Amino acid sequence: MSFAQARDIGIDYRDYQKVDCLPSGVRVTAIAGVWGDYVNIRCLFEDADDNRYLRNIRRWGDAGYFVKELDVDAKQILVGEVFEL
Repeated sequence: MSFAQARDIGIDYRDYQKVDCLPSGVRVTAIAGVWGDYVNIRCLFEDADDNRYLRNIRRWGDAGYFVKELDVDAKQILVGEVFEL
């Protein structure tokens, strides 16, 4: 979704803690994917303790928007999907 769409439903990615890698040993739920510029996506996650994480994913050529710790392309993540790290 775009930044404007996220804002319209009450999601502001600036309220999320920026992380270079999602924390290990934590179960996170995908909240949204907010487009940045043409080379990145801001993936938003939340854990059971209401900690919010922003994982900025940059496009790497043909590899797409790969999230290494999840072993998935960010464009394939579904809202509400749960990941055990």
